[in-house]
Amino acid sequence: MMYIEKWWGNYIGGTDDTFTLIDYLVDREFESDIPTEINVKNIFQDFQLNNTREIKDLRQTKDIYRIIEKEFFQDIGCVINLLIDITAIILECQKNGKVPLTDLGGGIMDKNAVISLKVEKEEMAFLRGVLEDFIHYPLSYDLAEFCPENDMREIAKICKEILEELNM
Repeated sequence: MMYIEKWWGNYIGGTDDTFTLIDYLVDREFESDIPTEINVKNIFQDFQLNNTREIKDLRQTKDIYRIIEKEFFQDIGCVINLLIDITAIILECQKNGKVPLTDLGGGIMDKNAVISLKVEKEEMAFLRGVLEDFIHYPLSYDLAEFCPENDMREIAKICKEILEELNM
């Protein structure tokens, strides 16, 4: 059972952006019983998040995508979904050392697809800053265009719980 299961699939995970992230994560080689280590810095680079951005600039999603082939890319609808999901997966990796992608994606892929996210202090500080901003100003994020105010406040509450559980 996943440590983050109490949140995953309710308000965290389960979005189109989650499945874009899972598609990204599963797009690599896996060995049986050996988690594939993925650096969060690389995820940021591949989704065009490596540019120095002001946290408040991430309240509205623009130019967040991943290039799959020369002329084909996957857009992120709400960047806050992507960043919350990454943070939750980091927590899962801290608690269990790894996460099977079948647990994140509802069993839609190879059971050997197991990952471990490696996060440096700089990336964790960035994620913490974004989530803290979201906790204080959830209605300022573009996700609020799709979710009722009560849901936004519940997501912010869950983000606070996740940050409190992280060991960084």
